Amino acid sequence: MEQETHHVVTVAAKRDIMLKRIARASAWALLAAVIVAVVSGWGITQTGIIYRLTFGLIDRGLADAIHRATNVPMALFFLSHVFINIKLMISRKSPSRGLLTSSILGVIGAGLLAITIYMEYFRLGG
Repeated sequence: MEQETHHVVTVAAKRDIMLKRIARASAWALLAAVIVAVVSGWGITQTGIIYRLTFGLIDRGLADAIHRATNVPMALFFLSHVFINIKLMISRKSPSRGLLTSSILGVIGAGLLAITIYMEYFRLGG
C-alpha cells in the first residue's frame, strides 16, 4: 500500500513539473508574440522607420496583417500560462480537487479562447 501511494505522489509530481514547464514555455512564447505585436504596431504607426529597419520587407499592409495575426496566439499563450498557474496554485492548496479544478479551468479557458477567435475571425462588420 505504501508503494502505491508513493507511486501516485510521483505521478502527481511529474504532472506538476510538466505543467510548470508548459507554463514557462507559454510565458516565453507570449513574450515573443508581444514583441512581434509591438514591432508590427510600430510598423503601422511608424511605417517609415520599420520599413527602413527591415530593408523594405515590412510595409504598412504587412505590418497590419502581422499585427492582426498575433491576437489569437497571444490569447492562447496568455490563457494557457494563467490557467495552468491557477491550477497549480489550487492543487497545491487542496490536492483533492484536481480533476474538478482542471475541468472548470479548461472550460473557462476554452470559452475565452473561443470568444477571442470569434471576435477575430467571425464577427460581422470587422
